[in-house]
Amino acid sequence: MKRFFAIGLSVLMLLGMFAGCGKSAEPTQATETTEAAKQPLTDSLDVIIEKIYEQSPTEIAVMTQILELSDTSEEGMWLLKSSTGLDSAEEISEAAVSEAMIGSIPYSMVLVRVKDAANARAVAEKMKAGIDPRKWICVEADDMQVSGYGDVVMLVMIGSGNGSAQTFTDGFAKVAGGQLDFTI
Repeated sequence: MKRFFAIGLSVLMLLGMFAGCGKSAEPTQATETTEAAKQPLTDSLDVIIEKIYEQSPTEIAVMTQILELSDTSEEGMWLLKSSTGLDSAEEISEAAVSEAMIGSIPYSMVLVRVKDAANARAVAEKMKAGIDPRKWICVEADDMQVSGYGDVVMLVMIGSGNGSAQTFTDGFAKVAGGQLDFTI
C-alpha cells in the first residue's frame, strides 16, 4: 500500500514539474489606439447621451434636446451660447444638450460634433472658456470637464451636491471604447 502511495505521489510531482517547465505563452503587449483602429462614434448625439446615461446613471430628471444650428435668430444664438459656450456654429455640425428638468439643479451635459476632428480640442477649449457655470442664476455648477473622442466633444458641468463631472466623463469613455482623446 505504501508503495502505491509513493508511486502515485511521484507521478504527481513529475506532472507538476512538467507543467511548471512547459513553454509559457508570450506576454501580450498593450497596443495604443491608432487613428486607423479607432472606431468613430456614428450615432446621433442624443443617442450617445443616452448611452452615456446607461454607463453612468443619474438621479437627476433630465431632458435632452437637439439644438437647431441653422437658427441664427437672437434666441437661437443665445441657446447655442448658453448650451455650448460657443459664439457660432461654424465649426460644428450637430449639437445636443441634456439638462435637469428642474432649473434649481445645476446640471448640463452637451455634446457637439465637430466638422473637422483635428479641431476638436480647440473647439473644446472654446466651449470651456465660453460656458457660464452660473447660467441658472440662483445656482452654480462648480464641477466641469470637457473631453473629446474623434469628432465628438462633451462638456459636462454639475453642482457638487448632485454628483461629479468625472462620473459622466467616465461614461463617455466607456461609450467611446475605453479611452478618450483628451480631457480638459
